Amino acid sequence: MADVTFRNESDGSAFEMTATKAPRVLDDIRVWAGRNGFEHVVFWRDAEDAQKLWVQLGDQRLNYWVHESTFTEGQHENVEAQMDYARGAQRRSVAGFDKFDK
Repeated sequence: MADVTFRNESDGSAFEMTATKAPRVLDDIRVWAGRNGFEHVVFWRDAEDAQKLWVQLGDQRLNYWVHESTFTEGQHENVEAQMDYARGAQRRSVAGFDKFDK
């Protein structure tokens, strides 16, 4: 089962996603990560906009973020598509196309 953690971008400290609807979303992310070969997924809270959670798949931080409401509102039906988009950003980065992303 993949490890899913949350960190503050400003200082690297870990925090818990305590929203009551978050566990279902986290379970879906763990399943997705396991199917896609990622041992850990990290969500980094943006220092300037706390609602943005930047995605890290494995050791690679991406130019892709997920809105905090995904967890607070329990949007488990959307999270697989969002993680697929993140994986696409990861593939772009590996291929060297991330330099064209804003």
